[in-house]
Amino acid sequence: MPPAAHTGSADIAVIEKPSYIDWSGVFVGAIVASALSWLLLTFGSAIGLLAVSPYTLNSSTAATVTMAAAIWFALTQIYAIGMGAYIAARLRPRVADGMEDEVHFRDGITGVTVWALAIVLGLVVAGMAASSAARTGAAVVGSAAGTAARQIDPAYTVDLLLRPAVAQNGQQPAVRGGQGREITAAERDQISRIVVNSLAQGSIPQADQQYLTQIIADRTGLPREEAERRITQTYEQAKATALETADTVRKATSFAGFWIVFIMLAAGLTAWWGGTIGGHHRDDGTWY
Repeated sequence: MPPAAHTGSADIAVIEKPSYIDWSGVFVGAIVASALSWLLLTFGSAIGLLAVSPYTLNSSTAATVTMAAAIWFALTQIYAIGMGAYIAARLRPRVADGMEDEVHFRDGITGVTVWALAIVLGLVVAGMAASSAARTGAAVVGSAAGTAARQIDPAYTVDLLLRPAVAQNGQQPAVRGGQGREITAAERDQISRIVVNSLAQGSIPQADQQYLTQIIADRTGLPREEAERRITQTYEQAKATALETADTVRKATSFAGFWIVFIMLAAGLTAWWGGTIGGHHRDDGTWY
């Protein structure tokens, strides 16, 4: 074994080692980073639940809480991964053939390896690795559209379709013998399913259009032309709401994706810095 190398305020042993990455230290650092991340995120969630009241929650408060949660997520990930990288580099034995710059680089790479392993561990634990790799932009948009369709209240849309004819501009629309028969619960459920399915498809199938025209004409006493016009207007209104919701979901999903990538890249830089600091403290024999 070569003699001890003096690099700072203390003498440390330099050993022969076939690998420049100490995997035991890397795993320790990644586990510590994952544990710290979970602990801090749980703590932040608890604080957030205490700070938000359902009696005072509104759109402005929700936006503030969302921004605070995003900032807390960023700080926890940067701190946890940086600490894990520091620990891994501090545990890494120094290899005999390394110059000062080379040792600095290897310690930085050790920190980055902790960062990468912590991300993989987080994906595996969350069960997201396969879905994240297979997800495409079209799938995200389609999912958002489906979610938006489900956000529409089908019962209210049915009420709009079946609302009795009322006077408009002082003139009563023509009806066929007054209001028709009462609609059954089964028919309401069927109309509701037609509305949801049509919003998901982007148009009303011809058979469903004919069925709705017939049942609305019978229920309200409106002529078929008026019933068809009501179906078209109500559907377009619901579709516009669904598209607006889908666009909001799309933008929020895109922003979240960019934010997460930015934060994890910042955490990667912190991992490099933490690794070099850990190696420096290891060589100097200091605690902090």
